[in-house]
Order: sequence, then C-alpha cells, then structure tokens
Amino acid sequence: MAKLTRMKILTTGANTNVPGNLKTGELAYSYEQSEKGVGEAGERLYIGSGTESNGIASSLDIIGGKFFTQMLDHAHGELTASSAIITDSSNKINQLNVDNLRLDANTITSTDTNGNIVLDPAGAGKTVLHNVYINGTSDSLAEFIYDTVGGAVTGGTGITVANSDGADTSTVSITNTSVTAGSYGSTTQIPTFTVNAQGQLIAAGVVDVATALTVNGDSGTGDVDLLTDDLRIIGTANEVVTTSAKSGTNVTLTIGLPDDVTIGDALTVTGAASVGGNFSVDGNVTLGNATSDTVNTSGNLIVGGDLTVNGTTTSVNSTVISLDDPVLVLADNSGTTVDGVDRGIRFKYGDGTATKEGFFGFDHQTERFVFTKDEDFSGGEDASSPWHDAQFGGVYAGDLDLGIGANNKITTTAGNLVLDSFSGTIDINDNVDISGSLVLGTDLAVLHGGTGMSSFTGNGVFISNSSGNAISFLTGTEGKLIQFNSSGNPISSDIIDGGTY
Repeated sequence: MAKLTRMKILTTGANTNVPGNLKTGELAYSYEQSEKGVGEAGERLYIGSGTESNGIASSLDIIGGKFFTQMLDHAHGELTASSAIITDSSNKINQLNVDNLRLDANTITSTDTNGNIVLDPAGAGKTVLHNVYINGTSDSLAEFIYDTVGGAVTGGTGITVANSDGADTSTVSITNTSVTAGSYGSTTQIPTFTVNAQGQLIAAGVVDVATALTVNGDSGTGDVDLLTDDLRIIGTANEVVTTSAKSGTNVTLTIGLPDDVTIGDALTVTGAASVGGNFSVDGNVTLGNATSDTVNTSGNLIVGGDLTVNGTTTSVNSTVISLDDPVLVLADNSGTTVDGVDRGIRFKYGDGTATKEGFFGFDHQTERFVFTKDEDFSGGEDASSPWHDAQFGGVYAGDLDLGIGANNKITTTAGNLVLDSFSGTIDINDNVDISGSLVLGTDLAVLHGGTGMSSFTGNGVFISNSSGNAISFLTGTEGKLIQFNSSGNPISSDIIDGGTY
C-alpha cells in the first residue's frame, strides 16, 4: 500500500469561542459540547473567508457540524420540535405551525383563544376566493352580496338601474337624452353643445365659421374671403420670383432671386457673396465684419495686392496648393499667455469604413513634437495621447526617454537587438525583467540572487544555510511534505497538523 499523507485541521474541545485566527480557506472544528446551542460556538465546522489582513481572514463562515446534522435526524414528513423541516417523498409535512396559526390537513386553525384569522395582501394585491359559501349555508357569496346590497342600488339623474334577483345582477345604464344621434359641424360650421351637471349632452347644434382673413403689407391692407377668394404672392420684376406648387395635401410657396438680378440702388452684403464668373481685384476686398462673410466664385479669383481673411474657418478645396514662402508661420497671433492649444498640421483619411483624422506637430502640454493617426478634435484643437508610430531611416539623439504611454518596448523588425556602448560598459540602474532564456558565462552567486552552482542533487529542493550565503538540498520519501519545525528549520514530514485555536 502507498504511503499515506495525513492532514489535520485546527480543532478544540475546550475553547468555547469561535476561532479568531483562520486564514482564507482554512478549516477549524469545535467538538466542545457545553456551548453547542443556538447562537453558541460548539459542535460546528468553520472556514475562513474574505480578504486576509495581517494573515487573518476578514470573515468567518460556519459550513457544518454535529449541531446541524442532529437537527436532520428524524422521520421525513413529520414536524419535530427543535429540528429542521424535511418533507416526505410526496414533498409534504404532516402539519405546520406559524405563530398563532396551524395548517393541518385541509384546516387552517388559530391556536390562541378567540384568535382571528386575517388575510391581508400587501399593496395592490387581492384576496382571491373560489367557491365561497357564507356561514356554512347553501348561499353563495354572489347571492349573499346581491341580497345584502343589490336592492339598495337606485338610479339618480340620468342613470337607470335594473335589478335581477335570479341572475344576482344590477344593471346600471345612462338614460337617453333628447339629443339626436349624428355628426355635427363641417368645413364652414362649428358644432355647439349644452352639457348638464351630470356631464350629459342635452342639446346640440352648429354655427357658421368666420371666413375673412385680413392681410397687412408694408403698405396697404386687404381682406380675403377664405371660401371664395385667392391669396396671391407676387415678386418684384428682376428682383424677386415666387413659385407655388401642390403635392398631395401640402402647398409649397418658394421665394427666391431670378437668374439676372437688377438692383436699382446700393447693395449691402453682410453675409455670403457669390460670383458666377471671374472675380479680379487689384486692391483690397473687405466683406463686412461678420465671421460668416464669404466670397464664392465659380471662376478665378485673382488678388493683386495683400489678401486678409478675417474669419473663423478658411476652406481651400484644391487638389494642389503651391506656396512660394519657404517658412510657414502657424498661430502668428500668439502672445505670451498659455492657451493650451497645440500647433501643427491636421489631416484626414479613410480607413475603409470611416473618416479618420490625424495630427503631427507641437504638443503644448508636454512641449514635444508628437504624431497621432486617430484623434477627436470635436472638443477643440488640442491633440492628446496615446501617440502613434513614426518611421525614420536613422535617429540621432541625446537622452532617449521610452514608454511615455503604456508600452515600454524596444523591438526590432528583423535580426537581434544589440546594445554596444562606446566605453564598453552598459549600466542598468533599475530592475531587469527577462521573460526569455538567460545565458550566463559564469555561475550566478547567491549574493546576487543565484545558486552559485553548476550541478544539483537529484530529487532535492534548494534550501539556504542559516547564514543565507550558500545553498543545500532537502530530500524526502513518498508522501512527505516540506514544513518548518518549532526552531524554524525546514524538514520533510508526512503529517500536516493544524494544531488548536
């Protein structure tokens, strides 16, 4: 037979308290009997749960014990004092007592003297009774209610009541009035009604609709008869044209300018100006002061002097833009105040499903040149990390800071990564995390986290000596585990003793 390894949990036969030193997942059992009742600690199996603090579980759960199993030791389906309720094979219990009520067979009985039985649904709940008979008689509940209250139902003003004792019903209906049934009102008439105190219509009729519409202009006025007259809206020759069209039940009136507009006096443009042919200016052009003022031309726009655009957005829909200026100045109106807005170039492109927007330029917050290929400028012209990749043939730099975002990697696209310092020494000031294999030219000393060895004892476990500067081995036989004895020294043993609490 294979060697046994025995595991003992924490136990007590004298301690009347619950264990207060369990770790998460650790078990303890109390077979102490004097404190085994309800709310006590004896004859229970405990387990530590929750997060540990200073090595002790934050919670303690009771998961079993003799105190609970004895409550289940009785015949199924029989109500037993101070024991659990266990139904029989038909999911039944012989009787059930709740406060002053007893449920036994087909009878619900109150056990207190002269005690009432109250049915009280919560909220909008209803008490539903089927086949109800009153005081043990042959009178149904419907007959009893009708005999009690049915005859007392009488009609008031405008209400008619018909009682039927045989059907146990009282029919309530609205008394007819002198109003003739039908439709009242038309496109030229408005219906009128008279209502009594009971909300009934006692008279109905119609009156004619007023059909006159008064129209006032900048000068002059006139009345339009809605039943016979037409309302005409006519534009001014060479200045305004109007078009009226009907589609279904909708009539649309369109007011616009003709193809050739003749202005008899001065023309002031505070919004957009559109030119169908060429627009040539040898001097300056000024369009109002509004930020939305524009000049549109389908021909060429030639400016012989300086061009100043005072607006919010300037759009140039050209395929090629040619500039003679070798240096472009951005944000020329910037002062010494920190505005938090980046400087650079925004660009747009499609990724196959959506339009993306990128940015290359100067990040005002970090004061570095940055690049991002997917940016949201809906909240303002301030780009934000994470920054994206840039490719160059070679980079010459002073200090090199890596990992500004979440990634802190140096990766080659081909070949090995070689670190070759000019003076022959690579100085690493922080911890080194190596996830691949490590090849050393010499044994790594214990002082530096190694074993100091090139060969090892078979089936053994590394153990440091008492000084912590050398390694030895601990071996064992089948079923044994590594533990620490009372002196704190590691040993191998086949018994795990939880001790007591």
